[in-house]
Amino acid sequence: MNEKPNDNFRNLEDVLRHIMEMAEKGDGRPIFIGMKIFIPGDGHVPGPQQRGDSTEPDVEVYQIGDRVNLATELPGMSPENIQVLFREDRVFIWARDGGRQYRTSAKVPPAKKDSVEISYRNGVLEVSYLPALENEEEHVEGE
Repeated sequence: MNEKPNDNFRNLEDVLRHIMEMAEKGDGRPIFIGMKIFIPGDGHVPGPQQRGDSTEPDVEVYQIGDRVNLATELPGMSPENIQVLFREDRVFIWARDGGRQYRTSAKVPPAKKDSVEISYRNGVLEVSYLPALENEEEHVEGE
């Protein structure tokens, strides 16, 4: 690459194409992992929303194997100040510590009782659980 980035790439598509070519060649250069690019068509820009004195962070919902996984950012919280509650097909997350307050919810597959695992590291709350079978939907509360 030379000193003028505009000479190498005219747009974001050229940059992404170049990164994918580097990955395919396996030339040992660093590759971005976990990068998200949002191009909203409806004018909605994803990300934390402010409402009153609290922030409403987005909740990512994905499945790995037989477990449902949730992740949300709650920077500056202490683990003991975070609450997670499952109610039917929704998860509710609250956190309050000093002047910071977060609250959010998301539609999720119902959780199987006693399968919820919660971890909080570097400002990121991760929740993993087994989805409940249709006849075993229960209220599950996390700590």
